[in-house]
Amino acid sequence: MQHPTHPEHRTVVFRDQSAGVRFLTRSARRSEHSTTWTDGNIYPVIEVDVSSAASRRAQPEAEVVSAGRR
Repeated sequence: MQHPTHPEHRTVVFRDQSAGVRFLTRSARRSEHSTTWTDGNIYPVIEVDVSSAASRRAQPEAEVVSAGRR
């Protein structure tokens, strides 16, 4: 019998420590810590230092230029 090639994925919360943002997603990573999500369910939480949310907050708003102003 063959062993499964892909690890088991479960619903987890990734918490961006620098931006203070949380994401509910699926991952194969395990965690001993847990948190309660807005739906009232308890999920494992994985702490990350920086995510894409932190880089968006650090960048200034882009100037929108219309096609007519060339």
